[in-house]
Amino acid sequence: MPVPRLGALVHSPTLRFTLPVMLENTLTIFIGLVFSRIISTISGSALAAIGMANTVMAVIFSLFSMVTTGAAVLVSRQIGAGEGAAAADTIEQGGFLSLACSAGMTALCLLTAQPLLRLLMPTAEDQLFSEALRYYDMLMLSLPAYVLHGMLSSAARSTGDSRSPMAVALLMNLSQIAFAYLFIDVLPLQEVGAGLSYVCCRLVGAGLMLGALVRDHRFFVLRLRNMLRPRGATVRRILRLGLPVSAESLFVQVGYMLANSMSISLGTFESSVYQVMNTLNTFLTLPQGICSTVGLSAVGRLLGAKTYRAAKRTGRWIWLSGIGATLLLSAIVLVFRVPLAGVYTSNPLEVESAANLMWILLVMDVAGVSINAIDAQLRAGGDVRYVMVVTLTAVWLIRLPLTYLFCFVWDWGVLGIYLANTISLYYRAILGLVRHGGQRWMTRRV
Repeated sequence: MPVPRLGALVHSPTLRFTLPVMLENTLTIFIGLVFSRIISTISGSALAAIGMANTVMAVIFSLFSMVTTGAAVLVSRQIGAGEGAAAADTIEQGGFLSLACSAGMTALCLLTAQPLLRLLMPTAEDQLFSEALRYYDMLMLSLPAYVLHGMLSSAARSTGDSRSPMAVALLMNLSQIAFAYLFIDVLPLQEVGAGLSYVCCRLVGAGLMLGALVRDHRFFVLRLRNMLRPRGATVRRILRLGLPVSAESLFVQVGYMLANSMSISLGTFESSVYQVMNTLNTFLTLPQGICSTVGLSAVGRLLGAKTYRAAKRTGRWIWLSGIGATLLLSAIVLVFRVPLAGVYTSNPLEVESAANLMWILLVMDVAGVSINAIDAQLRAGGDVRYVMVVTLTAVWLIRLPLTYLFCFVWDWGVLGIYLANTISLYYRAILGLVRHGGQRWMTRRV
């Protein structure tokens, strides 16, 4: 594969699109780490409690991949094919689905909060459970704004606009820290304040992102009233692409949720070590979100224009760049693993345990960035069912049985959770790369 010249690379549309995505993801992860630090000051168990509630939210949000990913794939292909009016219709119907479905889900989640968390945290101490419940109730109120913001941001990137989502993310994340300071340090509302800060910042994000798309007339003109008028044909196209992605994402997140539940069953010490490692791992996963976003948008538009060779070449460079960035970040974390672990816990035994296990994150995240880079491109080509089947097999037939074996039969603790995940991720990465090497995924009808 020929190496592009430096000048061409610097001035390439892909790089101009990628830089704002990199800045947005870096900012979001940095703010997340700062927010986790603020949470850790509430109590010794607050980070574990909020980590459990956030995992449940991730599972619920994964259901809405049917809207966010389905709409993003369609818009990228429609923009690539020069079908601006169709892209506008897709975004409008994506807004309708986002608001209608998330409002109903919010009500359901609030009604079932206590029994659901008790099911997932059967052995949790009273303080840990009550902290998780208070935070969860407030966090769920942010779901409609969260889903709408996610759909609109994905749609904007699919048009080639990565700057607006970046600018909105900047304001959204800064407002989160400001609200967290107000609600946790000033008032103080503790776990409720942490959840309320998410409600406020996600409302800010959804409103700003909607305004940015309405003002952008490069390819289409959005009409807000159309978001209140369902159109069956467009909704069906979004769901046809999005439902397999939603099923895949749902079962992946359920797997993470069960792993979180298993970590709590191992005891408060093991659970705290697991959450410290998960928090630090968000730094290492920075390239994963970038590769997924750039891969879906850039490759999707190239496929829409039927430039298949350029799509595959661009996709391979995205993957290789992600691997390189992951190795670099992993080296940084491994060098500073002890002081980094100490940021999120004051228990020296937890710091030592997390630092000693940090090597597994490097091994795991090499596979993770491959999956995020390649699977996003397969979805852009419409090959969503293949990705779904591979993912479900990896999570339910490999990861979860191995987690139980490693943790509760062989008593490997937190290492067992990560090792089981690593094995399942390499299974997914290898099959994804094999599929990407062929041609069929690029020529499917969407």
